[in-house]
Amino acid sequence: MVKAVLLDHLKFRKEVEASKKSQEQIAENLGISDRHVRNLQTKNRPISAYLLYQMSIVFHKPMEYFLLILEED
Repeated sequence: MVKAVLLDHLKFRKEVEASKKSQEQIAENLGISDRHVRNLQTKNRPISAYLLYQMSIVFHKPMEYFLLILEED
């Protein structure tokens, strides 16, 4: 059974770094603050469907790519 679905911060950080854009540019493209971009890169967090969709557009990756699915033991 699925316990939680979170943003995989390592994959997000990888895409931010690979984009060669500043955090401010990424934030503007995603419609969030640059502080939120920094926070999303530090640990796995819950994410809204809208922000996940924006990431898939900005980074040209499927939405599932950014997700980390935690299952109960």
